[in-house]
Amino acid sequence: MLIAYTAFLGMIGLGGFIYINGRPRKIFVSYYSKGNSHFKNLIMAWGKTNRLNIEDVSTGIKIKSKDEYYLKKRIREQINKADYFVVFIGENTHTRQWVNWEIEQAKNLKKKIVAVKEKKTHKSPQPLLGCGAIWIYGFCEEEIKNALNA
Repeated sequence: MLIAYTAFLGMIGLGGFIYINGRPRKIFVSYYSKGNSHFKNLIMAWGKTNRLNIEDVSTGIKIKSKDEYYLKKRIREQINKADYFVVFIGENTHTRQWVNWEIEQAKNLKKKIVAVKEKKTHKSPQPLLGCGAIWIYGFCEEEIKNALNA
């Protein structure tokens, strides 16, 4: 049985605003937190610079529910608010059902998808294949900013 709350905490997305060239970009970031939480930490560090201004809007979002339907509804609402869907792909991300589900939602909602692969050799989540995502290999601030300007 899926313990939805635990799974949700394990993959919670980071929503925020990225200001690039003076224009705010709403983003939803999907990642497997047990393997890729350093991505979130680095993004937040970038947010403290003048080059990339990020407002983390996910910090206060605590969904205390074991109801999978309710969790999915709330996550879908957050993805729907985003201009871009960014997914970080670490070694085990391709095995995470929640990340795969989030990718499917982003596709269904016609979001621009940016896939950031930690290493080119990591397997890609199946829903990303052939979906027209912008691919970035390595975790490079400049490439991510460029993708969000595409």
